[in-house]
Amino acid sequence: MKPAIPKHSHASHNHNHELPGIFVGLNWKVSLLSSLILLLVVTTFSWINYNSLIGTIEQQRKTQYQRHAREVESLIARSSQNLHQLIKIIPYLKGMEDSLLTKNADTLFENFDRYWTVFQIQNDIEDIRFYDADDLLLASWSNLDPSLRRDSLILENVREANQREQPERAMICVDNCTQYTIEPLLINGTRVGVIAIGSSLIDVFLNFRRAAGADIGLIVKHPDVMLDLQSASDMHIPEWDGHITALTSNQNNLALIHQAAKQYPDLQVITDGVKIESNKRYYRIQSLPLKSISTADQAQLIIVTEISQTVQAIQESVWRIVVIGLIGLILSEIVLFSLLSRPLSRLTHIASILPRLAGGNFSGFRNTLTTSRRKHYLNDEIDFLYDASLTLSHRLEQLEEKIAYRTKMLVGQRDALSKEKNFVEHLLDTAQVIILTQDVEGRIVMMNAFGERLTHYSESELQGKHFLALLSSDNENQLIDTHLLDIQQGQRDQLRHEAIVLCKNHSKRHIAWLHSRLNWDANDDSSQVLSVGLDITEYKRVEGHLAWLADHDPLTNLYNRRRFSEELEQILEWAKRYQHPGALLFFDLDRFKYINDTSGHQTGDALLRMVANLLSQTIRQADISGRLGGDEFSVILPEITPDAAIEVAKKILARLNEAQFKFKGRTYSIAASIGIAIFPDHGDNVHDLLAAADLAMYQAKETGRGTWHLFSDSDKSRERIHTLVHWREKIEYAFLHNQYVLYLQPILSLNDGQINHYEVLLRMHDENGIIHSPAQFISAAEQTGLIHKIDHMVLRKAVTLAARISHQNERRIGLSINLSAHAFNDPELLPIINDAIASRQIDPSLLMFEITETAALDNLPGTRNLLRKLKTLGCGFTLDDFGVGFSSFYYLRELPVDAVKIDGSFIRNLDNNPDDRILVAALCSVAKGFGKKITAEFVENQSIQDMLKSLEIDFAQGYHIGKPAPAESFFPDQNGGASKDPKL
Repeated sequence: MKPAIPKHSHASHNHNHELPGIFVGLNWKVSLLSSLILLLVVTTFSWINYNSLIGTIEQQRKTQYQRHAREVESLIARSSQNLHQLIKIIPYLKGMEDSLLTKNADTLFENFDRYWTVFQIQNDIEDIRFYDADDLLLASWSNLDPSLRRDSLILENVREANQREQPERAMICVDNCTQYTIEPLLINGTRVGVIAIGSSLIDVFLNFRRAAGADIGLIVKHPDVMLDLQSASDMHIPEWDGHITALTSNQNNLALIHQAAKQYPDLQVITDGVKIESNKRYYRIQSLPLKSISTADQAQLIIVTEISQTVQAIQESVWRIVVIGLIGLILSEIVLFSLLSRPLSRLTHIASILPRLAGGNFSGFRNTLTTSRRKHYLNDEIDFLYDASLTLSHRLEQLEEKIAYRTKMLVGQRDALSKEKNFVEHLLDTAQVIILTQDVEGRIVMMNAFGERLTHYSESELQGKHFLALLSSDNENQLIDTHLLDIQQGQRDQLRHEAIVLCKNHSKRHIAWLHSRLNWDANDDSSQVLSVGLDITEYKRVEGHLAWLADHDPLTNLYNRRRFSEELEQILEWAKRYQHPGALLFFDLDRFKYINDTSGHQTGDALLRMVANLLSQTIRQADISGRLGGDEFSVILPEITPDAAIEVAKKILARLNEAQFKFKGRTYSIAASIGIAIFPDHGDNVHDLLAAADLAMYQAKETGRGTWHLFSDSDKSRERIHTLVHWREKIEYAFLHNQYVLYLQPILSLNDGQINHYEVLLRMHDENGIIHSPAQFISAAEQTGLIHKIDHMVLRKAVTLAARISHQNERRIGLSINLSAHAFNDPELLPIINDAIASRQIDPSLLMFEITETAALDNLPGTRNLLRKLKTLGCGFTLDDFGVGFSSFYYLRELPVDAVKIDGSFIRNLDNNPDDRILVAALCSVAKGFGKKITAEFVENQSIQDMLKSLEIDFAQGYHIGKPAPAESFFPDQNGGASKDPKL
């Protein structure tokens, strides 16, 4: 290997001598380079100075342009104000009031004609027209040439003023421009029509020239019918398809405008201003579009400003800098050339002997270099170069010896790396993740097979493409680019992020990326970044859907109760901060349960979707609607008065009444009862406000369904609202944390002294550990619509308890379950009982259901229907509080009950009150006559128990028999304790 290297180097050396290039001395190169640098500096400084001057002048031009625009607008506004003042005077002129009220065109013409000359001379009025309230022209005076286009534009503004009853301002340009003010006329509070008055812009132009010190002109784009008439005039500008109707300093400026039009045929270019040279003087011509005109390109102002002094100042400044720079350049070249001559001759000598190193003649190189070096008292960089060349010769000689050895080592390592490469390539292609590498500039170097399949790009298509080009463009890409740069520079270990990848087939994949640097040498430009991407598209889709479901009702797509409450809380905070009142509408659908029960849940769901769509179409865009549950909907109306909230409620009711719901060939009418609560008057928090709206809705139902009611303190006391909200929260908290507990109270059989029956009683544990009886929360549950949920929960728990007791005890133990008054209106009750009995596999005869007389009286047909179905199922039925109502005996005949329970008010003092004994004996006689079993409650002592037995009453219940206690105390689960089933 050693002989090969010097031979190759020598060949290269000879080749360079055979084809010599043009020799240019280093002193000349340095001089030329320094000249170029100085020239560049001079040019740059001149360019910067020129741009600075141009920037300053451009800023002054913009400021002047804005000042001109404000001046013109101010003059036009002042002219419009003068016209407005003239219009206010006209009705008070002699004879004008009667003429306008009568709308007599002849009288109007006769009375105003005497003032027309005064208006022309003193106020420069060009046109006055009177119109009636129906846009009909009554009379007009004008110095302008007749034009149908002008008449049409004026009539459009007259119609707008009549319709809106508001003044209109217009700049109407036909052959010239006239400023018009069109205002409705009111006389003694009566609208009599519209007056249109127009004045010339001559005074505006003259005032502008005096104020701004610049010339101004007006160019009007003329109609096609006037093109032939105007083309011969000097005022006609054919390039801009316009006509100069007014121009200050006409003789000088007209020629400049013609010159500008020829050089810049596009009028839009004039908007930014152009420079024109004429007679060695410079002028700036700039257009200023008129505002408040019917057509934006119909007329434009032309501003002419002389800028000769400014241009001359710029030229003089630039030439001064250039001359100074050239003089400095020549002087510096002379000094530099004289200083470089001697050192460069020494460098030439070193350069002439350096090729000997390439030929391997290291000792000959060192001898020649040593003999040619001269001693100096003061060493410089060239002396250091002599020493470095000697050191280099020794190092190169050592390196040549090492190369031969390391070449052998590299051959062996190459074979090992080839095997490792084949293994890594196979591993990368089989991994189910995207694996790619990037260079230090973020360009893709390679990508595995899975990445090709997922993105539909081949590796060759992506090579050299920037990694961020794969990602969808968003605001986070710039931040990701910065973090990737930190990894490429070795300033960061890893980077994790998620991004959307745009595939070749236009699909999008959500990828979780992990980037890490392969080489931690920050100075190594060949270092690469390894990027591993995991496809999480399906996970993100499911995550997004779950996030949507967390805030919305999936049936109606409206906000659910949780999200609606959050929105209401935010709006209440906003209303409190900015003192803006609002309203909350709360409503449910009338007879929805009937439709749901008779036609099925599919019909009910379709109805709810239709109501949600109607509600979204009826309310404002800023309003917020939500479905709180079942058929309950609510709407937040921010920034609205009570009267306006009532109108929204009426609009919703009307929209529902107009809609016809058709489903499977049947047509249903839709009605609702709406409760309205105003915030912050009726509540400054979510719970109080919902409770107030809920109570108002119930009040609307009481006054007649299909109507609305605005909450007031006279409906319910504030304490009642807080109480309702308090218990509703406790009820929902107990459901959420499963804190409802079943208690049992034993019922004694007086015939054999056995207890084979228990009454199921509900108790609620709150978050403080307090136990509440149903009397405390049932009323709130009924008002808030949670009573059905409680009924269903009690039924399931009771049937489960009965099944457990039956499986753990040989004796037949029956349970009495209380039903609420709302159970007979619940279509889900019977299916729940059927499902619970079937799933728990218990004997239905073990279940006895109790209903009070009051509940039965509320819905006698529904009670009779439910009892018959329960009897068919095999369950029993007891009529509770028997004897309290006057119709108790009637119920025994009409209802298929198995037993009656005499009200405790007759039993409590039975041993001390003879009247109670007579009444109880009579009740027993009637009940036995109908073949019913009898139970007496409130048995407090042995004496009452003995009397009941003497009256042949079947069962006794009360504290003397046993107090209510948790079911586990009577029947422990899994035989965990002794039964407390007493026998008397």
